[in-house]
Amino acid sequence: MHLCLICGLGCEITYSRARVEILTFAYEFMAKHSLIRDISGVMGSNILAMVSTLGISILLSRVLGPQGYGLFTSLYVVPQVVMGLVQLGMSRSAVFHLGHKKFNECQTISSIYVMLCMTSTVGIIVSAIAYAILNNPLLETNWILLALCIIPFALGNIYTSGIFIGKEDIQTSNKIYWIPVTLNLILTAITVGILQWGITGALIANLLATATIFFVFLLRIHHQYALSFRFDTKILKSLASKGLGFALAFVMLQLNYKVDILLLQKLAKPSEIGYYALGVSVTEQLWLLPYAIGVVLMSRTANATNERMMAKTTALMVRICLPAALIAALVLIALTPPLLPLIFGKSFIPSIRVVQTILPGIVIFMIFRIIESYFAGLGKPMLSVMTLIPSLLLNIILNLLWIPRYGIIGSAMATNFSYAFATIIFLFVFQKYSRLSFKELLILKPSDLQRLKKGGRENGGKEMRRREEEGTIRV
Repeated sequence: MHLCLICGLGCEITYSRARVEILTFAYEFMAKHSLIRDISGVMGSNILAMVSTLGISILLSRVLGPQGYGLFTSLYVVPQVVMGLVQLGMSRSAVFHLGHKKFNECQTISSIYVMLCMTSTVGIIVSAIAYAILNNPLLETNWILLALCIIPFALGNIYTSGIFIGKEDIQTSNKIYWIPVTLNLILTAITVGILQWGITGALIANLLATATIFFVFLLRIHHQYALSFRFDTKILKSLASKGLGFALAFVMLQLNYKVDILLLQKLAKPSEIGYYALGVSVTEQLWLLPYAIGVVLMSRTANATNERMMAKTTALMVRICLPAALIAALVLIALTPPLLPLIFGKSFIPSIRVVQTILPGIVIFMIFRIIESYFAGLGKPMLSVMTLIPSLLLNIILNLLWIPRYGIIGSAMATNFSYAFATIIFLFVFQKYSRLSFKELLILKPSDLQRLKKGGRENGGKEMRRREEEGTIRV
């Protein structure tokens, strides 16, 4: 018999039994307080960033006027497109490598920043060439230089966020998302609103905000992991190869989102494109919830040792998200007719029908986004790519058939069908991979909300006790 941990005397509670109780308590406490907290944290940071971005847009549009604001937004098109191409899916690749512990942690993180130096250099060069080719006489040289200077810091914040997600530090990742935008709003109010520096002031504010946050968290990571900028070919090759898969999945996803707009530019009037774009933008706000779930789910899956349990947690998220999305969609359908003209003006009344038509596709695609995050955590981005390719082809074909006949409503219907098609395929893929029934995937259970409060894990304490009794837990 072992000694009691509390009184030091022999008693019924053995050391082995006591450590089981301690581990069980720790497991259940973390489970209860982490999943909901992390998802809420991601949603909160998204909302803060969205509000700050809206504040910047309102401030700049009012101070700079239509022409100045148009120049400012057009100035960022080149670096935004280039960064989307050169970041090579490195954020998700970082999550996968750190979660699965493919290599030494410090060496992996150091290699991520080596990759940052390489992609930033390429991004600056490609963007500079693009500006030279476009040769817009309205864009001043100092504006272009400031826009180029932002690229390494913006990429750095994306990569750094991926590192913290890979370490399951969702709270810090959230800070990297919302703090730069909020700081940018404050600095823009000073440089543009008070000092009246115009476009130059707006660019300086963005550069200072982005660079400040980058260096703050870079120093934190250096303090934790002692960065050494050593060129490790094996790690860099692994990061890039996995990142390319994630980058391809990202491109396919964006094409599915934007191909309707591209086709409308050829087949519809500019005003109709405006109605459609606004309607889609309004409905896509419902994706804040699956995005928040996806970030946490990807982090958990990358770090999980029990894929079966994470598959069940993914199914739980789908079952809970789907009815919540349906309720939100019904509310949006009811509120859009009175509120949309009030907020955006009566000239955008045609957007109301777009919102009401495209909502079914937006809701059903939430399932795809949640499952996609699970497979991303497993390092399987090509499953998404293979699903999105036929969906994209269907989207293009239906848009070409229905836009001439039904206009922007035809484009909305085409989006619904393509989103539903991709989601159904992905459900079959997930069902085969997880060996869960479709009922387990889609039908809400009475116990689901209670499970969510406990972190989405089933019988956490019992499982911990079983593993301890079998000798599979080490303290």
